Amino acid sequence: MTVTIRKHACWVLLLIALLPRAVFGHNPITSWAVARLSSDRLELEVEMASESAWAFLGEPANVPPNVASMLPRLKAQAASSYRVYAGDVQLTALTSDVELREEDAVVFLLVYPRPPNGPLRFEAAYLQRLPADHRTTLTLKDEADAVRSTELLTASRATVELALPVGTALVDPRNPVSFWAFLKLGVEHLLTGYDHLLFLLGLLVACRRFSSMALMITSFTLAHSLTLALAAMDVVTIPGRIVEPLIAASIVFVGVENLLRREEPKGRWALAFTFGLVHGFGFAGVLKSIGLGSAGAPMLASLFSFNLGIELGQLAVTALFFPLLWRLGKFPMFARYSRSVISVVVALMGTYWLVQRIFFS
Repeated sequence: MTVTIRKHACWVLLLIALLPRAVFGHNPITSWAVARLSSDRLELEVEMASESAWAFLGEPANVPPNVASMLPRLKAQAASSYRVYAGDVQLTALTSDVELREEDAVVFLLVYPRPPNGPLRFEAAYLQRLPADHRTTLTLKDEADAVRSTELLTASRATVELALPVGTALVDPRNPVSFWAFLKLGVEHLLTGYDHLLFLLGLLVACRRFSSMALMITSFTLAHSLTLALAAMDVVTIPGRIVEPLIAASIVFVGVENLLRREEPKGRWALAFTFGLVHGFGFAGVLKSIGLGSAGAPMLASLFSFNLGIELGQLAVTALFFPLLWRLGKFPMFARYSRSVISVVVALMGTYWLVQRIFFS
């Protein structure tokens, strides 16, 4: 009995050591920006989690952020969070302010004079003070509040150049730039959404047949596509402080169920569908955070391309993982211990996120 426990413990420690470092925190997309052009100004709204704002001020990560105490310092630093250029000329902010929003979100509000010419160049300067795996999005909207472009920025790619929109015509929903921008964002979000990936891993590791795997993936896809659309269009709205712990709880549930039921769980497609509804609200949070919501076809086209990106990322992960699991299953030791060990890791990580999101977010 002792030998068996030691073997399980060794497998668990090995898998945890192989997990990406970023898996131990939230999805690195914890800030976003929306730039809005009007007839006489350019408004830039930069929102980030309080932990990110704390890091922006150079405070140590192991000290819990005190949002109220850092407001004066944030106001003093607001204008330096972004640098905006029209051609080769840097724009000077007319006004800069800081707001606090629900769930301890910190928002920088910057107003610039309307640039007479372009192109516009945005540099997310604050990324240099944050962890290297931090990602942010920048969405440019025109005078009609229609999305012109959405870009993903990182510390290594903190600058993006965008054409200055002309006139107030709505974005053509067939515009390949808009389509590919949201498609790319969907793929990126799935591949960096470690909680979603771990949930899929917990589902797939219990599969013994391709048919059951396909049914679970289909159920999960239909469910999260449904709530993604409903939430993105504000038909149904659930706060992130509720959705994020529920996503973590779904991971714990799947991991524990794998350990308690040695055979392949029957009817698990229903479980995948139920929890897929919850995960869809999490996906929608990304779309809403970058300013999706302009009426008409542009929103529908962006919603479609973002969801398609999620599905492509999901299919890529499944296509890589399932054949690998099937091949490794031919080794007796892996076949004997892998399901239990992976399920323990899934349950432990889900528990970590659950505690973090309930008590520390």
